Amino acid sequence: MIMLKNCRLIPELTEGFDLAKADVIIDEEKIRKLAEPGSIADFDGRIIDVKGATLLPGFFDLHAHLYLSELNLAVIDNKPAVETCFDAYAFTREYLRQGYTTIRDAGSPYNLTRGMMKAREKGIINIPDIISSGHALTPTENGNKEYTLLYEVADGPYEFRKAARKQLEAGSDVIKVMVTGAFLNESGNPGQTIVTEDELRSAVEIAELKDTYVLGHAHGADGIKLGIRCGLRTIEHGCFIDEEAIEMLKENDRCFLVPTGTVSIACLDEDAGGLNDGATEKSRIYEEQEKACINKAYRAGLKMGFGSDADYEHFAKQPGMEFIARTDWYDFEYLDILLQATKYSAEIAGMADRKGTICEGKAAELVVVEGNPDEDIYVMKKKPKYVFFRGEVIEN
Repeated sequence: MIMLKNCRLIPELTEGFDLAKADVIIDEEKIRKLAEPGSIADFDGRIIDVKGATLLPGFFDLHAHLYLSELNLAVIDNKPAVETCFDAYAFTREYLRQGYTTIRDAGSPYNLTRGMMKAREKGIINIPDIISSGHALTPTENGNKEYTLLYEVADGPYEFRKAARKQLEAGSDVIKVMVTGAFLNESGNPGQTIVTEDELRSAVEIAELKDTYVLGHAHGADGIKLGIRCGLRTIEHGCFIDEEAIEMLKENDRCFLVPTGTVSIACLDEDAGGLNDGATEKSRIYEEQEKACINKAYRAGLKMGFGSDADYEHFAKQPGMEFIARTDWYDFEYLDILLQATKYSAEIAGMADRKGTICEGKAAELVVVEGNPDEDIYVMKKKPKYVFFRGEVIEN
């Protein structure tokens, strides 16, 4: 048992407790008690005085690629599988050091995310909870050769059903579909829809049979609207979302937008080696359009998930990158960014009963941040003082 003394709380991220500060008791699994500071007597356990630092729920990243050690895909594709797997493990540990306790992997090869979770179940490693999607389903399309490890190619509804079943058979938790082209495909058109309605509905049908869902990579407005109509759970990126699609999402309580600011910034990083010229040029051309579209969706009041699409190199070099991207690249309010990283993402992922807020009985997945991030999000550029997860205490 551990008692965290003198924790500053954010009311919007706290349930069932009304004070602005608390002493909090946790064990390896759950939050056991929130109490007025100094009111708990005769505590028999470890005491950590956080001295007024802010206590937050563990963070979510709903769009990760744990195999993506850098943006140079040619290097990644030519690594031995075992090296890629160890890189992915290192990435998960960096996520944990930065306070992320739940990761939704939006595509990785070798079934490595499922393998890492099996290793955690055996007590070999301690990593965040991973929601795995396996290979991303895509039709035959120019640019596929640039992602030789990531894609499962399928054409027509029959092949899409089979490909979806293969991912679930391999142990994936959810299905990922490429609805539009991509920025990082040098020959891809990010605004262009590349799947048919019957292909996409086929994947959704299989997912629903297995009580799960489909997330869809979609930049273009037509692809976004197709995804909403076909029953996607999340629209990933959404860079060119239009007013009609925004209204469709406002009227839909089963589909949500997950913007990814980090990858947009990373694609324009002149010091990042290996990114193809086409991807960089597209990022420059569409920068202002993406910002305007995502900001319009935000101002419309959409509940958004927290995703980064980060590579390990940028993620480790710039702690808190997605938090900062959402106020510098986009134009979101600080408190909303924190809600997106915690409560809203937990709701979108179907985990709100056990994650996303600080509440007695919920998972003891907690982050202590020095400063007041709801008033100054830039304190997130520094790694958390403490991270608590599955009995492990990480002190940065």
